[in-house]
Formats: sequence, C-alpha cells, structure tokens
Amino acid sequence: MDGSERGAGVVEARRRRTILALIGLGGVVTTALTIAVVLASPEQTNLGLVAIGRALVVAVPVGVGLWAWATRPDRRFGPLLVLSGFAWSLTGLTEADASLPYSIGRVSEWIAEPLLLLLVLSFPSGFLRRRVDRILMAAAALTVGLLYLPSALLVEHYPEPAPIGWCDVGCPENAFMAVSAQPAFVDSLLIPVREVVSVGLFAAVIVVLALRVRAATRLMRRALVPVLSVALARAAVFVLYLPIRRVSPDSVALDVLGWIYVLCLPGIAVAFLVGIVRARLLAGSALQGLALRLGEHPQPDELAKVLRDTMDDPTLELAYWVSGPDARWVDAGGRPIRPPNEGSGRLLTEVREGDRRVAALIHDAALEDETRFVRAAGALALSSLENQRLAAKVDASLIELRESRARIQAAADTERQRIERDLHDGAQQRLVALRIRLGLAADAMREDPARGRQIVRELGDEAEAALEEVRSLAQGVYPSLLADEGLAEALKALGRRSTPAARVAADGVGRFPPEIESAVYFCCLEALQNVAKHAAGTRSVAIALHADGALTFEVRDDGSGFDRAAIRPGFGFTSMHDRIAAVGGRLTIHSAPGGGTTVAGSIPLEAA
Repeated sequence: MDGSERGAGVVEARRRRTILALIGLGGVVTTALTIAVVLASPEQTNLGLVAIGRALVVAVPVGVGLWAWATRPDRRFGPLLVLSGFAWSLTGLTEADASLPYSIGRVSEWIAEPLLLLLVLSFPSGFLRRRVDRILMAAAALTVGLLYLPSALLVEHYPEPAPIGWCDVGCPENAFMAVSAQPAFVDSLLIPVREVVSVGLFAAVIVVLALRVRAATRLMRRALVPVLSVALARAAVFVLYLPIRRVSPDSVALDVLGWIYVLCLPGIAVAFLVGIVRARLLAGSALQGLALRLGEHPQPDELAKVLRDTMDDPTLELAYWVSGPDARWVDAGGRPIRPPNEGSGRLLTEVREGDRRVAALIHDAALEDETRFVRAAGALALSSLENQRLAAKVDASLIELRESRARIQAAADTERQRIERDLHDGAQQRLVALRIRLGLAADAMREDPARGRQIVRELGDEAEAALEEVRSLAQGVYPSLLADEGLAEALKALGRRSTPAARVAADGVGRFPPEIESAVYFCCLEALQNVAKHAAGTRSVAIALHADGALTFEVRDDGSGFDRAAIRPGFGFTSMHDRIAAVGGRLTIHSAPGGGTTVAGSIPLEAA
C-alpha cells in the first residue's frame, strides 16, 4: 500500500468516526426528547418506569448499532439497528394526549414493525440472503402498505388498547382521518383481515426462525440463539396480543404483553451483543483447538478432516488453486473440484496471500456471515501446509547436500587416483627410462664418444617430452593461465585447443573469486570433452560469458544432440551440476536429437 492509499484510508476512517459521533449525539438527543414526552404526559402513571422503558427502546438499539457499525462496517446490521432505534423513538409519541403526536406515534408503530422484522430476518449480516426471508419481508411490507397505512385515513380512533401507552380507552382521535365518517367495512372486514394476515405472517416468522436455529452450525447457533430467541418471543407475543385484544380488551394480560412487545427491541439489541460475544469466544476457542491439532502436522488429505471437526461442518472441502492456462480448483490429490452453485446451500470462501489466490474452503452456507473465522481457519491450515513444505524442502536439500558431498569426495578420490596413474604410467616411466639411458650414454661416451653424444641429444628430447607431460598434468589440476589471466583468457586458450575449435565471446568479463572461475572453467572443459566424444557431426562450438549481477555462461554446439529422457545422466553431468551448485549456481542442459546441445549456467555474484 503506497502513501496515497494509506492517506485515503486515514481520511475515510476519520470521516466514518465523525459520522458515527454525530449519529450518537442524535441518539442522545432523541432519547432525551422521548423521556421528555413521557414525563409531560398528564394521564400516565409510573412515569419513571415508563420513561426508562421508552429510553431503552431508543438508546440500546442506537448504542449497540453504533458499536456494530464501527467494528464491522462491511455489515449492514449495525446501521439497521441504529435506524430501528430512531424509528421506534417515534412510537413514544403515543404517550402524548394531543391528537396529532398520538396519531404519529400509532402510525410509526406500523412502519417500524417491518423494519424490526427486517432486522431479525437479516441477522447477522443485515442482508436478506434467503429467498424465504425476502418473501416474508415483501409480505410484511405489502400488509403494512395495503392493510394498515390506508386505514389511517379512514378510522376515527386507532384500535384500543395500544400495545403500550397511557390510554386503554378514550384515546385521542385520529388526526389523519380524511373522510367525514368511518366506513362500515373497516371494522367488519379490514381490521379482522389484517389481524389474521398479521398473525399468520408472524407465525410463519416463528417457523422460519426455529428452523434456522435448528439448521445452524455450532458457531452460528451461538450468535443466532440469543437474537432469534428474543425475536421468537416477540413474534409469539404479537400472535397472542391481537386475539386477546379482540376477545377481552380489558384483560390485564394485555399490559404485560404490551411491555414485552415494546421491550423486545432493546432486548434484540442486547441479544445481538451477547450473541456476537459468544460467537467470538467460540471462534477463538475453535481456532485455538485448530492450532493445537495442526501442531501434529496432519497430511494434506487429513487437513480437511481437521477443519471439518473445527468448524462443525461435515461437508467441508479444502480446495487448492492451480494457476495457468487451465486454472481450476483441485483437491489434495489433484482432482478437479467444481465450485458450488448459487442456491446449493454451500459456499466457497477464498484464502489469499496478498492478491494471490491460494486455496479455498467449500463449506455450509450457514457460515456465510462468519467469513473472518473461515478465512482465519483456512490461513492457519495453509500455514501448516507451508511449514510442512518448507521442512520437506530443507530435508531434501540436506539429502542432496550429503549426496553432493559424497560425489565430490568420490570425484576427488578418483582424480587423485588418475593423477597417481598418469604420473606412474607417464612421467614416472619416462624418467625411469631417462635414468637408464643416461647410464647407457655414460658407457657409450667412454667407448664411442660420437655415439654417446647422439644418445645425449636424444635424451634431451625425452626430457622435453617428460616435462610437457608433467605440464599437461598440472594444467588438468588447475591451469596456470586461469590463475594468472582469469577465466576469459583460460577459456579462449581452451577453445583453441579443443576439437573442433570453440569460439569464445567473453568481452568485458573481469576476474571473479577463484572457486567460481574454477567451477565455470572445468564445467566448460567437461562440456567440450563431451562434444569431442559424443557430438558426432559437430561443425561449430561457441562459448559465451556474461556478467551482470550474475555470471552466466553457455556452451552450445550444433552436433547430433540427444534425447535427455532416454539418457541416464552420467558422472560428467553430475559433476557439472555439483561444481556449479557448490558455488550457489544453477546448471541447465538442453538437447534434442539433431538439434545440438546447450549447457548453460548462472552463478549469483552478490554472495561472492
């Protein structure tokens, strides 16, 4: 993230804090006004208790909603909770004895009810993700819009008693009545129909919420149960309240049900807070258990089972992303995995490293609103896999290092044996013969001086040949030209002596540490020897050197080439790889039948 992005993020965070502070101030003012309306009521008894109840209806949803909004701005539940608190504050006007504020308060109850239903059905994300929830919400909106709100223009009085308020009978008249007399169908048809529809709607909500709790995973149940329990209680109260009010409007039970009905809104807010805390505690405990189980280093095929147990989802699958032209999701065995379709009841949650897609968890849709927990579990699992991969890589490197050391030791022993054999069979034999012939020359000088001089001259040639043989042997151990003039000059001399002669391009290449020069020189020497032995039909050989952050070299011929898949690497190839690897470089060999062979290497110069 660059400076401009960080600056924009700081400005956005400051702006969000300012907005939340202003909304909080508005909540305080609204709560104070609600209390003032209650205290100004001339007919209300238990003013203090009623004022506290009405204050809770506003302050608790707004306060908890602001906390949810600040901690999870990606979710809409916080703003909805705040909006519900402000909307239900208008219902406090039912405590007024004047017609207009009282009418506003009664109509506000009708409007606020669908908002509360939206809050319950969309918990905890704030979005209606299920089709049945959207159907129930649409039915509630239509019921209010078609059966409740129009009646405000037709009735002289609202149904009595109100769910909560100072008046049981003789409440203020409806200030919004637009006709001269209340139509007869309102009492005989409209009100009974809407009450039946409302009871059926809330009964359906009870069934949906109960099924949701039953189908939820353990983690989601921790968050859902407190909220949905309060919502179930409120829906049950509503289902009971309307029939009791119609049958027995003077029943004491209506007061109790009315208070439960009103206080369920702050109850839902508190239950939301409790549910979130419980879910987070469970998520923390689950992640702790996952971390402990990952300490046992489960294999990739066992990792999915560990995640299933941790997330209480027996259907969970762990998928890995394979990039490239044929990009796809695969399982631990490399078999393709098809992402779940929308509406299948399963979801795919990606786990990324920065912007790179790495893996995914395919899980029950019940965890849709717990993406942070799912991603955290996936990240822990990937960390475990990465640690295992790195440990395996280190083990493989150690094995390769031991094998390389063994090959280098064997090569050194072989080289010492070769030097000993060459000295014994070559220079040593020549020197022994020279010693014998020197004795013969001494005898010949006494008997035949001319013959003695001839033998001495021949001995000079023998001494020169022995010297050349010793010089050649020394060149094979470490060429003096390489030590004196550097890699470029040594390779040029080597190219001139090779068969066929090799062109060397090494302009501007300076000196390097002796171990690097030696590794490259003998690697090129081995490559040229392979050309002479095996590359039939070779017409040209080229050696190229280049140094720019790394020393790169290439030996290319146009000979017959070979199929690497059909050739078992011999000691020469292994020796070249070991020499270059010993100085931190990499060697590659490319060849194809009829296409020549290229031996290329690269050695980083930073460490050197």
